[in-house]
Amino acid sequence: MADRIRRPVLQFLYGADLHPERLTACCPSAQVLGVGELKGYRLAFFGHNDLWDGGEETVQADEASSVFGLIVAMSPREADFFDKVRGVRLNGTGSHFHFPAKVATAEGDLDVVLYKLDDSREAAEPSGEYLAYMAAGARHFSLPLRFVAEIEALACHASGFPVPLIAFPAIAIAAGGGCAC
Repeated sequence: MADRIRRPVLQFLYGADLHPERLTACCPSAQVLGVGELKGYRLAFFGHNDLWDGGEETVQADEASSVFGLIVAMSPREADFFDKVRGVRLNGTGSHFHFPAKVATAEGDLDVVLYKLDDSREAAEPSGEYLAYMAAGARHFSLPLRFVAEIEALACHASGFPVPLIAFPAIAIAAGGGCAC
């Protein structure tokens, strides 16, 4: 049982979760293991993200596409906290759920879990500011430039107010010391 408690959780982070500000706020002791490619998926946007005034990202099956992101090892405690702030509920009523996947790495395929948005909501354009935030994170972690260009080329709209609506440190304080990214 003790081994199970200490075993890190391997997560594939993509989209806004790639931004170093968010990563540091939500899982400061997580270890970045490298870049991964989720083949057969693309970024898609649904619902409304109040912080960024537009659709929120998820991955959606598309055989002709790939989503690049980071493979991160985090403690079970950080993974549980990240679940909470991403809206994962084990009873299936949350906005996000765990999605097991294989990602390609330079060393071979790796089994990971990622957060997938419940995409039963309406498709929605993200704000340009949200896409810029995602692209900045992708650039920071040296994801392929063609993927960064794909993010920047996605259809979007200008937000109707300054975004993010709440700065991440303020969210952390409101959430009781952690990030509500």
